[in-house]
Amino acid sequence: MTIATIGLFTHLGAITPEIAEAVELIRARCASGGPRVICVEELAAALGLARGWAPREFVREADIVVALGGDGTMLQAAREIGSTRKPLLGINLGSLGYLTDVPLTGLASALDRLLAGDYYLSSRYRVAGAAWRGEASVAETTALNDIVVNMGPHPRALDMEVRIDGASLSRFLGDGLIVSTPTGSTAYNLAAGGPICHPAVAALMLTPICPHSLGMRPLIVPNEKDIELLLHEVGDGATLTADGRQAATLRAGDRIVYHLADDWVHLVKFPQSNFFEVMRRKLKYGAPRRRSRG
Repeated sequence: MTIATIGLFTHLGAITPEIAEAVELIRARCASGGPRVICVEELAAALGLARGWAPREFVREADIVVALGGDGTMLQAAREIGSTRKPLLGINLGSLGYLTDVPLTGLASALDRLLAGDYYLSSRYRVAGAAWRGEASVAETTALNDIVVNMGPHPRALDMEVRIDGASLSRFLGDGLIVSTPTGSTAYNLAAGGPICHPAVAALMLTPICPHSLGMRPLIVPNEKDIELLLHEVGDGATLTADGRQAATLRAGDRIVYHLADDWVHLVKFPQSNFFEVMRRKLKYGAPRRRSRG
């Protein structure tokens, strides 16, 4: 793929010295006959650049989007990219940075490899969710990591029922349900006790949040299955969120239908990137247990 324009993206209003340093490095590296570098409007204004681009124009113009920040920035950039399937590269200026492989110290080398074509695209599934109230649509949304139903602002357990291919799997009380992609399996899903899943697997993870039953455990469901969540009782309300952003307020009787979305996200990866090595290094998977003294 020929890269004529690199688009720089970050959280709006969160311009740190590290972000300014990264932008300057990229612009300097591309100054002599390299790709054109464009920025979203707020980033350009914060750095005093001559021109910024509105999100829709920004995505249309960029051949590749570079997200500067942490995993939250990557998720926001993926939302802006939408169904265009523009490649997305993450530069880790946050803390864990599970989706953002490249640290600031490795930015210059990564940029050289990017411009030399020494990279590959890792295609990641999104999950789609549609909330229905009878025959009326309440919300339709997609997420790279997860779609979550939770208690919302009122701390009361929800009475929920999971159905697979129309058959009732389980009715249970709990704080909510996480439906995550393989990419999102290492995020909220993992923190709630769900399984880790390789990103190439075409499946969804169903992980209950604090279920009031030992029998309701996390489940991996293949992508061809029809998955529904019925809300029998939600007290004063429940919330549907997609990658941490609220999509709808739910009521008793609502149902949410889930499936893998068609609009994948293509993450830029370099040959040395390895899912299992990243899992070991960043999540400390398989780390030896320390023995306590005394």
